[in-house]
Amino acid sequence: MKLLMDADCLIKLTKSKLKELVCKNFSVVIPQIVKEEITYNTQEHFDAMIISENIENKLITINTMSSSSKKGEDAIFSIFQQGEYDAICSDDKRFIRRLRFFNIPYITPAVFVALLLKKGKLTVREAREKLDWLSSFVSDEEYNVIKAFLENWGKQ
Repeated sequence: MKLLMDADCLIKLTKSKLKELVCKNFSVVIPQIVKEEITYNTQEHFDAMIISENIENKLITINTMSSSSKKGEDAIFSIFQQGEYDAICSDDKRFIRRLRFFNIPYITPAVFVALLLKKGKLTVREAREKLDWLSSFVSDEEYNVIKAFLENWGKQ
């Protein structure tokens, strides 16, 4: 699955220790402007340093399409229109409303827990642990939906 990711989603996945697992199981691409948003100050932000290392190690790919966009979400939206991507990854409510309006598939950070469980990359116990790590970074609604999914996993 080839995914475009915004800064907000990438930072939340980094803080919750999910980013490496996500990047190893999905093709994660960020626009150049998102890279600049995240990695402008690696000395003061540990997350930025980790993400910079992931970019250097090609765990995260940069889309260098030139864009006059001043915002990562606008660049992501433009790049997605090229048709090479399966979904956009974001946790920004305003951006998600825009994606819904245009019927563009999207993935929020907590949804990755369910996707990784379905792919067999996490056990239910590991998925619960990852969701708990994410809990302070996602909405209660998103947390509760994925928690219910995990509780019902295997009961179908």
